[in-house]
Amino acid sequence: MESIDELKSNISGEPKYKLRNGDLFVSPGGIHFLDYLDPVGEISTEIDAAKLTDEESCYIEKALQSNDERFENQVNIVKSHLQQSISKVIDIGCGGGLFLSKFKNLGSEVVGVELNDSRAQYAKTIHGLEIHKRPIESSFWPENYSEYFDAVTIWDVIEHVNYPLATLRSATKVLKKNGLIFIDTPCRDSFYHRFGELSYKISNGAFPTFLNTMYSSHLFGHKQIFSTIEMKSLLESAGLEVVLVKKFHELSFPHSYYLKMMLKSDLLVKLALPLVKIFLFVFPVKNKMLAIARKK
Repeated sequence: MESIDELKSNISGEPKYKLRNGDLFVSPGGIHFLDYLDPVGEISTEIDAAKLTDEESCYIEKALQSNDERFENQVNIVKSHLQQSISKVIDIGCGGGLFLSKFKNLGSEVVGVELNDSRAQYAKTIHGLEIHKRPIESSFWPENYSEYFDAVTIWDVIEHVNYPLATLRSATKVLKKNGLIFIDTPCRDSFYHRFGELSYKISNGAFPTFLNTMYSSHLFGHKQIFSTIEMKSLLESAGLEVVLVKKFHELSFPHSYYLKMMLKSDLLVKLALPLVKIFLFVFPVKNKMLAIARKK
């Protein structure tokens, strides 16, 4: 299986899809990735508290943390696979910190990794969490937390990082032997991605539909989306034992949010929303995957 990190380090050829927010390349083996890397090395390790404005707080509360059921499901998934009731958990890309807050309330020791200033400050001050604005690839982590955690969680993050294999290999360094890594991420085997590729092909690139919402070369945007087979290979390449990879349905935001991104019209969103809900009721779409792996 190809290495996505090597592919992204040595991009060649022409992109297969020219999207609104970046050029999407497809390797001979089928791996999909953008030709964009975040300037992570230029990001300060100090949290800029001034970035947590009222507007940012509102976005975190009304958007990022609006789906409480989603966070409860994540907590239950981790609890069901850990052998001890009280554990040490690190969440990579913890956002506003709601998941970690729920785990902290269970008596566990929790640590968050968050590179966005406003979200890091929110998690630190509102939820009272230990937050570090240092990428997991930093030497800070093995120097201070070598083989320390029972669980590493990477919720909706692996699609955002520059080099996914390097991220996983770094994550294993802070994980105890037999510790578990939990990942959820959009799935390229889903209806949304396949429909986007089909609509792009049929319209000769004029209507990428879902592809435009699934990839972005903006800071911390989606840079790659894996198939279930690619995810298994990625975990194995990081030296992990695959416990589970399965598809499921979940949306981080309301359907209207994604429709607005695609259609750019409130009227069209209003007309399309009932049809989308009927379609999803009749044909449940498994748009994401859950992956669990164990450190050998």
